[in-house]
Amino acid sequence: MRSRRTITYAVIAALVVVLTLVLGWFTTPRTTGLEGQWETAAVRGEVLGGRALVSSDANVAIDLVSGTRITLGSVSGGSRAVGAGRLLVLNDSVLDGAGLDGRSRWTWQGPPAHRLRLVAAGPSMTVVHACGGTPGGCRLIGVDNNGRQSWQTPQPTATGTSAPVVGKDGNLPTVGVLTAADGTLLIIDPGSSRVVLRPAADASVGRDGALTLSAASDGRCERTTFATLDKVTVLTAPGTCETTPPAPALPTRATATRSGVWWWPFGDGRPTLEVGGRHTGRVVSRAPLRSLRVDDLGLTVLDGEVVRRYSWVDRE
Repeated sequence: MRSRRTITYAVIAALVVVLTLVLGWFTTPRTTGLEGQWETAAVRGEVLGGRALVSSDANVAIDLVSGTRITLGSVSGGSRAVGAGRLLVLNDSVLDGAGLDGRSRWTWQGPPAHRLRLVAAGPSMTVVHACGGTPGGCRLIGVDNNGRQSWQTPQPTATGTSAPVVGKDGNLPTVGVLTAADGTLLIIDPGSSRVVLRPAADASVGRDGALTLSAASDGRCERTTFATLDKVTVLTAPGTCETTPPAPALPTRATATRSGVWWWPFGDGRPTLEVGGRHTGRVVSRAPLRSLRVDDLGLTVLDGEVVRRYSWVDRE
């Protein structure tokens, strides 16, 4: 009799263990709504232009869309920016550029005794603002994707301009803008070298280099966004531009949180990124998580020491 009871208790104990393991497997938080595309070892640095993770110690960058890693081994220091799929490093009068796809690498030597500043980056051209020389003056120079000067034009105002408008994260606009002393805006097309004058407005650089001009007009806020000089979107909303926030640039957002399970009350859960908006999903990891880029094709995250790209499962 005791033998039967022992066997019964052993079977019950085994079933409890199995049930616990199955329950644990089904209820453990895991990544959902996303499919892995690629991963690569991370670099310690910052995201520039919402497009590339650039090392703080060297000019090494990881394209957050393709996963391509590029290195400007012969370049050190300098002011770095990203625009139109290129990493640009400006050192005094020398501009180095490399395509984030790894297919191009070039160096351009600017005019001597000039101060150079980056203005804009179009698909095939980078615009540089050069001031100095004898006699002193400023000009705009277009540098192509082979590092050759394609065009040059004198600065079209004798009153001087402020610094070019560039995104705080090193995001170069696809259409350049300079502000004259009287507030007039000089809008520069990288491809054609055309310069168009616009009334005074607040200029900012948004997602993927889109330039937005905000100005009040008849009790409304008018926002003009340039994808290119000829591709313009105008939106108006009642109120001032200060009290009327712009429309969200990203229809999908990732929010950092932590995930836990009801049957394990210890600890504070696993690092999690909850994705909502146009696309939905969740990334769960044992390592710290950080969202690097969200777009309509997928999500790129820093997962501990690894950069990982996911595509949306629900993408149409």
